[in-house]
Amino acid sequence: MKSVVDVAKDLALAHKQADPDIQQIWMIEDPAGSEVRLLEVSGSVGNVGAVMPFRFNARPPDVPYPSVVILLSPEEKTQLDRNELELPAIWGASPKLVQIA
Repeated sequence: MKSVVDVAKDLALAHKQADPDIQQIWMIEDPAGSEVRLLEVSGSVGNVGAVMPFRFNARPPDVPYPSVVILLSPEEKTQLDRNELELPAIWGASPKLVQIA
């Protein structure tokens, strides 16, 4: 079975192909390694001033883990970087973000 990181990279590539306005994709670390968590920054989404996770069930064999996608505008990503917006509290105080696209 593919690793969470490999599945995250596959999803990031597919999402970037589907939305050419995506500027950045970050993987949010899941210490348990049980789900794929992506934060996508795209010029095609409006600025709502909130972090809204979208959850998806696993879809074996290509996506063998459940996934969560957060779509942010560039302005919202700046707000997140300045701690004006927060990721879901259930993920802990400072989850690690790794840019993958």
